[in-house]
Amino acid sequence: MTQAPNLLNLLSPYNIVIFMLVFTRLSGMLQTAPFFSTIKAPTMTKLWLAAISAFIMYPLVFASKSYIAPKSMPEFLILIAFEFLIGYLIGFVANLILEGVRMAGNIFSIQMALSMSEALDPATGVSSNEISRIYIYLTTLIFLGTGAYQMLFMAVFGSFNGLPIGNIPIFDSQFVNSMLILFGQVFKIAFGVALPVFSVLLISDLLLGMMSKMMPQMNIYMVAIPIKIYIGLFLILAFLSATNVYLQGVIQNYIQAIGLIFT
Repeated sequence: MTQAPNLLNLLSPYNIVIFMLVFTRLSGMLQTAPFFSTIKAPTMTKLWLAAISAFIMYPLVFASKSYIAPKSMPEFLILIAFEFLIGYLIGFVANLILEGVRMAGNIFSIQMALSMSEALDPATGVSSNEISRIYIYLTTLIFLGTGAYQMLFMAVFGSFNGLPIGNIPIFDSQFVNSMLILFGQVFKIAFGVALPVFSVLLISDLLLGMMSKMMPQMNIYMVAIPIKIYIGLFLILAFLSATNVYLQGVIQNYIQAIGLIFT
């Protein structure tokens, strides 16, 4: 039976190399994972968290003996790049949930005539509006509250079995097809969040259009903008509980799907 390394050989070059590869995959995940990329966590915080997580996972990975240690420095550097790529890909796919929610916020902003209020979001480096940021922070809180971050770390740990250290990952057609399905879920998430509010706002647009035809002398443009803003904010608050329940199920199913793909 294979045993974890004891204290005498814990700091041997062989063990340090394996630890560094585990640490690199976790570092790549933390670069793009939800919450860690949302709040723009300091780099040192991410590195320390990756180091602590790698310290916990390393004995289990070492005991499994499913890895292949590099035999030269060029091979080690190549494996470092691939390990970072795998972790980065896991975090990036998980972060697509926030992109779907951001898309829903953009739909709200257009319907509520708030799209002109977009500004640069320092956390992501892209233009965003207040509605999108509210939904992103809400989704981040749900991500933490439901324990989805634990499932994400479990997905990374499971990836050491599906994509062992030292083996160059081969992305076959099944893997690509599964990834495309997850990418397509972004639009499903966006419309699932936006559709209830969007439908009511669309009906209000039709009613305001009919009102402008019945009363041409009325400046409907000046009346419509504040009305749509108030209606949109009211609907967002009214559907907040239902949105919370919907996002909880979406996040759990999405992270579980990521774990199945990489294990």
